[in-house]
Amino acid sequence: MKIYVLSVLEEQEWVLPRQADDYELFSALGGQKQTRWHPPRMKFLREHDDGTLRHYSDFPWLGEHVLIVRARALTLLRSILEPYGEFLPLRSDEAISLFNVTTVVDALDEERSKIVRFDDGGIMAIEGLVLRPGAIGGAEIFKLPERAGGVRISDIYLQETIVRRIGGLGLKGIAFNIVWSDEPVGQDKIEYPGVEKGISTTSSLKRFWAGLRRRAGL
Repeated sequence: MKIYVLSVLEEQEWVLPRQADDYELFSALGGQKQTRWHPPRMKFLREHDDGTLRHYSDFPWLGEHVLIVRARALTLLRSILEPYGEFLPLRSDEAISLFNVTTVVDALDEERSKIVRFDDGGIMAIEGLVLRPGAIGGAEIFKLPERAGGVRISDIYLQETIVRRIGGLGLKGIAFNIVWSDEPVGQDKIEYPGVEKGISTTSSLKRFWAGLRRRAGL
């Protein structure tokens, strides 16, 4: 069994909450179904500061503990992922959703893992992860229990089987790092690169006019 976590790709598009307070919404999901979900407004980070476009991603990045999907990914993955969670709508200038993982597996072997703890005993970081495969079983995507004396915010963990299925569907702009295996490891990172889009015409024009204004002393 090989277990991976989400990893950001260089040049990948990001998507961020418009309101800083909404970051807490994504940190407080706790592996629970959301019965009173109020979709936060999101904004895409599609460009670098110099106006070059970030690479298109079917999974615009927000963090290791969050899986954001575009409409294309939602269509292709709905039947695969829904046994392990729910899709929650987000508000943006294009259709995107949050996949909220509600499959929680108490698979962490705390005695054998290398763990950094807070003063109160809670887990600050897991530097050497050891999992119990018998507890994971057939769960292809899951989170660890989030509790005061344990993991505060769990990453999303994926078995290699589902990682390969995502790539087999032709989805782009997502990467996975291996974090634990009980068998020989081949690839420690699996990447499905995004699509390069080149230069933003709008941003190029903005930089052109800004340069003219600077030369004119305006």
